[in-house]
Amino acid sequence: MDVYKVLEDLKKRAAGVDPKTNKMPEGYFISFRPIGLPIAPEDFENPWSPFGSELLGATENAAAESAKINPPATSSTPMPANAPPQVTMDQLITAGVGQSEKNYYNTFWLTNDKLTMDEKWSVMPDAGTVDSAWFAIINGAQEVTSNMVLNSDLQKSIAAAKAVLVDPTTGNPTAHYNAYLYYQQKYFEAQQNLNGQYANAIEDPNAFAMWPINGKIPQEKVNSALENWAGLGYKSEIETAMATLNAQGMDPSIALINRCKLAYENSLGEMANIGTIPYTFIEPSTFYDAYEQDGWTKYFQDSSSVSETTSSSGSSESGFAGISIGFFSIGADASHSQSQTAMQIDTSSMQISFDFCSADIRRPWLDTNLLDLTNWFLLNNAKNCISDGTFSQQLQHANNVTTFLPSIVTSLIFIRNLKIKWAMTQMQKHTFQEATSGGGLVGVGPFFCGGSGSSTDANSSYQSTFNDQGIEVQGVQLIGYVSVITPASPRLDSKDYMVKASNQPASTSINSATTASQPAASGVPQ
Repeated sequence: MDVYKVLEDLKKRAAGVDPKTNKMPEGYFISFRPIGLPIAPEDFENPWSPFGSELLGATENAAAESAKINPPATSSTPMPANAPPQVTMDQLITAGVGQSEKNYYNTFWLTNDKLTMDEKWSVMPDAGTVDSAWFAIINGAQEVTSNMVLNSDLQKSIAAAKAVLVDPTTGNPTAHYNAYLYYQQKYFEAQQNLNGQYANAIEDPNAFAMWPINGKIPQEKVNSALENWAGLGYKSEIETAMATLNAQGMDPSIALINRCKLAYENSLGEMANIGTIPYTFIEPSTFYDAYEQDGWTKYFQDSSSVSETTSSSGSSESGFAGISIGFFSIGADASHSQSQTAMQIDTSSMQISFDFCSADIRRPWLDTNLLDLTNWFLLNNAKNCISDGTFSQQLQHANNVTTFLPSIVTSLIFIRNLKIKWAMTQMQKHTFQEATSGGGLVGVGPFFCGGSGSSTDANSSYQSTFNDQGIEVQGVQLIGYVSVITPASPRLDSKDYMVKASNQPASTSINSATTASQPAASGVPQ
């Protein structure tokens, strides 16, 4: 059995395939980590949110913690005279909220790397992060105003609509518009009276019982006010004129650039001693929970394929190292050497089972619709400097153009409760145990099977069991990423719309009031 066939199957399930062609959707790619990243629940549970939902969890945890560290004094166990002061509930809740903020920060960084376009996961070198790239894009975006205007018929239609509302000679509201406002107010007053009488009636059982009879008069007043508004208040004429004026369009690039800036600014949250980061979350929110059922699917595969042989490999170097040797990957922590002898793996009776979850990343501050529009450029940058829209693009192009945001991770692939069974020999069992006890990371394909975790406490959640039947690993681990390739953007080159400041007359500057407040985005944001 080939573990990488399992990964191909996971790709289809995570990205979704066309049932007619059995092909993955275009514009996406999936990267698998060399060895899965263990997700310790204590590092991600109950994250901070702008809605304050973390406060309930922090309060519940504080109450449980208080009962443990502040047991009540009794006649049989009085409080010692020199006992330290008890920790208050407020202190415990504050500590819990602080942990929630830290856990949100951990969650945010699971989503913020820019990855190379490859099936083997790696972070794009010196490429910055998704949020910094988007900040540079929206602050460097410059709309190109069209020199086209509405034709005479449309202009006449708009002028006629304005004339219904405002007298073109005096600039004051027309008699029809004043009548509209008068009868509109009468209708609102009748409706408010009806609502008030009904609210009073439902508080008194006797009055509520009589409402079907007594409620007819205030309802008739509402109906009469609406008829007067329609008949005497020129309701249809005025609202048609208003609809005509409201239907005037705005250039989509202007609208979206402004909206993107507001969305980014409104999403920012201040993390103490770190700075502001835009609110990002993962669904399902309990992706870290080894027992939660929401969003998880069981996976099982067995095989009767022939035996495979892993090659022998070894290394000793500083820093983290990970090597792929056929079916297995074994890594080592810094300053630990690593080595693996050749192993004969009998796969004729191998079975792999786990639960998997494709968790979606939600970024309310990132609206990539802007990238599809054609009439804008990025100040001081060439066309397609954000992306050329292809899978083959790299961080550095042949024409020396750097890409800001060639792809974005949209989903994370998690697995849990991993079981890999085969007729494990005592020598193989010894090799695994020796590798993990030495501080290394042991994996089968991208599946973490033992060794160091994502935090100092992670090993408590990742007790790997080695026996004659194979390996069992509890807990959640991150093994892969689904990324979308961003469209070719921007479609315009800044050099076609900009001139050197010394040669540019003040009267022809491009939106100078706007560009002066927007820093030019040049190169890849760090």
